[in-house]
Amino acid sequence: MNQTYQIPTIEIYGEQAKSLTPDLLHCEPLITRSRAHQFKIRPHRHPGLTQIFYLNRGHGQANLDGDPTTLKAPCLVVISEMCVHDFTWSEDVEGSVISISNLILDKLEDTLAKEHLAMKTTMIMTIRHGQRELEGILKLLSHEYSHPPKDSRAYALIFLVQLLGIWLERNAPLRVDTANLQNRSAEYFSRFSHLINRDFMKQRTVESYAEELGITASYLNNLCRQLVNKNALQLIHERVLLEAKRNLIYTVQSVSQISYGLGFTDPAYFSRFFKRLTGQPPKAFRLAINKIGEQHR
Repeated sequence: MNQTYQIPTIEIYGEQAKSLTPDLLHCEPLITRSRAHQFKIRPHRHPGLTQIFYLNRGHGQANLDGDPTTLKAPCLVVISEMCVHDFTWSEDVEGSVISISNLILDKLEDTLAKEHLAMKTTMIMTIRHGQRELEGILKLLSHEYSHPPKDSRAYALIFLVQLLGIWLERNAPLRVDTANLQNRSAEYFSRFSHLINRDFMKQRTVESYAEELGITASYLNNLCRQLVNKNALQLIHERVLLEAKRNLIYTVQSVSQISYGLGFTDPAYFSRFFKRLTGQPPKAFRLAINKIGEQHR
């Protein structure tokens, strides 16, 4: 059997029940998931996101695309999209893990006029300079992430990630090991993800995306199933759903306005689309989120 089928692809390690959230990042202490899995994280990879591990205490063993290495604090590990990785951590491990959507990183590339960010490159950095600044950024990220959804929270998180990206650009090694490049299927998948992020409001077909990539729709569907166990249309719909959730939470637009903004010509169809993917209509979703926010105030 091809190895592609043997390695699970999951958004956040250990969470098989996937549910899209409006946040474009996830932040947690390194000990949280490590302890839950007896300090051993099995080989896996993530579509559409980069992970950053900051180790400020303890040590561990890692395999990054089959390359074994020892990790010692203080260090920073960047795991790029679809890089197969696993860890074995010491029980005294301390630090943090940030999972960042490529949506944020694509915008940062545009802002910095960079073709390829350090934050998008798998690497291990021993922290020799700027440790206090790095820890300050991560502390602010964790603090902001712990707040319930409210005005400006999403923007604050994005700005802090951008600040982290700038820190990396200034401090990353000049020479980065790029020997372990993604295979062709993963490269097509990465390009497809970029196109979805660019055009999800245009209601494009799978065939049109495949044509732009220079492959067939059947091939595109097959590689999506191989890498993330979903077909291409599901990924397109998930991106639309993510934006719909964000608009329902962070704006005061009506459901009709949101549906038209996402390229739907019929708000009723948009409501059925949203309910089919979430189990509840848009208005009920917005009301439930508002109640949660009120409980945290």
